[in-house]
This record gives sequence, structure tokens and C-alpha cells, in this order.
Amino acid sequence: MNAVVTLTPAPVLDRTYLAEDLTVGKVNRAYEVHEYMSGKGLNVARTLHLAKHPVSAVLPIGMQDQYLLFSTPFPQILRIMPVQGRVRVNTTVVERGGRTTNINQQAIPFTQEDWHNVVETTLEQVSDMNADWLVVSGMHPKMIDTGLPIDLSELFARARDLGARVGLDTSGPELKHWGRSGEVNLIKPNADELASLVGHELHTLGEVIDAGRELIETGLEIALVSLGPDGAIAITADEAVWASAVAPEVINTTGAGDAFLAGFLSQVVSPEASAEGHEHGTLPKLSPEAALTTGCSWGALAVSLPTTLISSFGDAPKAVLREVDPNYTLLEKATVRY
Repeated sequence: MNAVVTLTPAPVLDRTYLAEDLTVGKVNRAYEVHEYMSGKGLNVARTLHLAKHPVSAVLPIGMQDQYLLFSTPFPQILRIMPVQGRVRVNTTVVERGGRTTNINQQAIPFTQEDWHNVVETTLEQVSDMNADWLVVSGMHPKMIDTGLPIDLSELFARARDLGARVGLDTSGPELKHWGRSGEVNLIKPNADELASLVGHELHTLGEVIDAGRELIETGLEIALVSLGPDGAIAITADEAVWASAVAPEVINTTGAGDAFLAGFLSQVVSPEASAEGHEHGTLPKLSPEAALTTGCSWGALAVSLPTTLISSFGDAPKAVLREVDPNYTLLEKATVRY
């Protein structure tokens, strides 16, 4: 089974309030409240652990906040790196009907020493687990001394030297930089983020595929693109696979992308391909078909839940592969956001 190490550079304490509706500027009352440690990489790791995949979640946690980890699900998969500062807090208000309002705190900056220790801890996990994937997910904190975002070059290079593929799930300028760097194997943009990466709007499935291939020419191996109501598409140099799943209802969209990525990673390297790849000293071949349908299924399940915590896959809707039609017009055009 695929072994995965995740790094969440900016973990978060998630507070989710479930309310009948939200009226701005008024007193609102929640009928239910949830609080737990979270972050995109941690969400991916917990979902993979539930599916019984070997996984390790590296979390840099403020020294005053480690008590929070005792109440988080599956603490056995956590690898904690104590750092300076307090954990950030994200607040989500979910209304009946699925409308979600998020207020997210900025990431806590790193000292050089703390970031060095995070990198070394992560690489130790990649080595110890003989990991198939290192996945870095979420916001990129800045460095205290320079004010610049964390530099992932050493982490990515050394992880790939250890035989792991590198996946990246982030947004904004960091995605634009690393998505074209040739230093990662997989990115997971949504349609607008993909449009931003290539600098123009995307109206058809064919334009999405062309945009993905433009990035692959820079050294990327696979672009895993979520298309909202049109499902998702996995694009490699040789193929494009399109799939979708229908959620039974939409309650909370937060964390759906993490469940989608976890599902994809759970199947993208088959046990047979993994064994063959290691035997010949090369990376195993990727198999996007089963991976994409699993990802779409888990993502559709996630939006039907009130929080990012999946407890069972029993109600996951079935995903279907769709025939790739380059002329298909997207239900929502992709626009350039940055």
C-alpha cells in the first residue's frame, strides 16, 4: 500500500460552528460546535489512516499548544516538531444548506532553526517509511529573519533522492512558483488556480488539458485538477482521465479537497507497480484511473459531512469515469485570480 508522509507547515486549530443561518452584524447562535487540530496535510493523513494506509503527519506545533494534540483523532500518526509561537486558529460557520463562511488566521512565521528542524524531521519520516509520497499541503509561513516564504527546495530535492514523489497542495504565489519549478511531481489546483498558473481563462475541457500539459513541460508529472460541478481531471504527459461523483447533499465544503487528494494518493501507485518500480530501481508507474475515481468519491463524501473528519467510507458515493471531450464547455469558466 502507498506510504505517505504529509507536512502541514501551518497547522491550525479548527473551530466549526453549525448554525441555522448567519446574519452579518447580528448575534448568531450555533446549535453545534466542533474543535480539533487540523490543516490540509493532517486532513489528508487522517483520511489515509482511516483507509489503513501507512502514513505519518508532520506538524510544527507551538510549544504552548501541544496539549491540543491529546484531543485530536488518530494521534498515533502525528510526528510533532515543537516550534516557537502559538498555533493559528481558523473559524468556520456552516449554515444549513451548505453555505460556509471561513475566517482564517495568518500562518505563524518560522525561525531558521525551527524550519531546519522541521525539514530534518520530515525527511527522517520519508526515509523511515520508505515513503512513496511526500505531500506538503496548505499555507506557507514566512521566515522571521527574511520575511520571505519558507524555501522548500532542499526538502523536495532530498525527498526525491530518497525515492519519494513530491506532491504540493497550496495556492497563490507559492503554487505559481513551485508548480513551474520542476521540483514537484504533483500539484492539485482547482480550475481558477490552473488558469492563474497559465495566465488566461479556461472555458473548455480541452483548454484545461492544454494548460495542464503546459505545466508538465516544465517538469511536473501530473496535474490533478478539481473542476467544481464538472468533477476532476488528472493530466499527465500521455493521458487525461476525467471523473465525477455526486454528493448526497452539500453540508460543508471545507476539507473536501484534502479528502479528494487522499483518495487519489491511496490508489495512484498500485502494489504491483510499486513492487516492480523498487525492484528495478525506478519510480513505479502511476495509474490515474482508479485513483481519480477514488478521489472523487471521497471528496463527494467529505462535502456531505459537517466537519473535515471522515469516520467511515461506507456512504461514499460512487464515482464514474467520463469520456474526455475536449470541446466540452465547463459549467463554470476558470478565471485568472493572481
